[in-house]
Amino acid sequence: MTRTTLATLAALLIAAALAFQLGGREGAGVVAGVLCGAAVANLGALWQRHAFRHHAERAFRSVVEVFLFKLAFVLLGALAFRYVEAAAARVDWKAFLVTFAAAALLVQTVAVFESVRLLRRPAAPIGPAATPTQPTTHQP
Repeated sequence: MTRTTLATLAALLIAAALAFQLGGREGAGVVAGVLCGAAVANLGALWQRHAFRHHAERAFRSVVEVFLFKLAFVLLGALAFRYVEAAAARVDWKAFLVTFAAAALLVQTVAVFESVRLLRRPAAPIGPAATPTQPTTHQP
């Protein structure tokens, strides 16, 4: 398991314990926030890792794109849980916002450090150079 996966699981376990303690709408808001925040952060981390590996010149652009994606997602979630009556009856929008931010920050931070660590490793060769060759001996 990667450190990002472990951080995601830790955030989910902590949120589940907190949601169990709170119960009701607040507990549902905690669960919704951590699930959405961790999911968006993991998607963003994958996008950033792809950009770092394949388009290094666009590294900063990918960071901005991920930030805007998280911002749009949290805005839509907060508006939905605040103004859609069916959702507001089940999920507390304030608990959603707090746990979304906490989960996204935790998972994204761990993912960035992990991506930097992975990118510092030398890349494995691809193609014919990747297969080891046996020295040939010519017999007269």
